Parts: sequence; structure tokens; C-alpha cells
Amino acid sequence: MQEGTTDQRGRSHPPQCNTSRDDMQFVRMKVTDRSVTSRTVAQHIESVTHDSESARTIRRRLQQNGLSAKRPLLGLPLTQNHRRLRHQWCYERRM
Repeated sequence: MQEGTTDQRGRSHPPQCNTSRDDMQFVRMKVTDRSVTSRTVAQHIESVTHDSESARTIRRRLQQNGLSAKRPLLGLPLTQNHRRLRHQWCYERRM
């Protein structure tokens, strides 16, 4: 049997580096600007506090607070001309 307090026991995860105040700053940034990405939040936090937070950590903290970080689009949105040509192509080939 081990003697001592529970603080001396090993952890299955590393201790949390950011505080609840940092978490609230993430949430505040996300609520004020819904289009901000987690990478942008990480860069802003690093420029202000000089502490590095990964984008993954920020996504995790936002998820714990019931928010989601915006992920950038993988493709470009279609222009009006592309939409028109696509619709025309579909219309010609329908049964």
C-alpha cells in the first residue's frame, strides 16, 4: 500500500496548463466573432499572453463549454455562373 497523499500519485494525463480565466477568454472570443477559427484564437492568445496554446486544445476547451470552433472550408464556394451551368447540366440529364 502506498503512503502519502493522493497528490503524489501518478496521473493518466498531464496537468491542465491554462486556467478557467483563459477558457473564458476563448469562449468570449468565440461568442463575439462566430467566424473565428481555433487557429486564429491560438495565434491571438500567443500574441497577447506569450503562452502557446495549440488549436486542438482550444477546440477541446470550446467543446467543454458547449461551443464549436469553426473549421475552414475545404473547397471554394461556387460562383453564380458555376451554379447556373451545374443546374443546367442536371436539368438536361434528369429523367
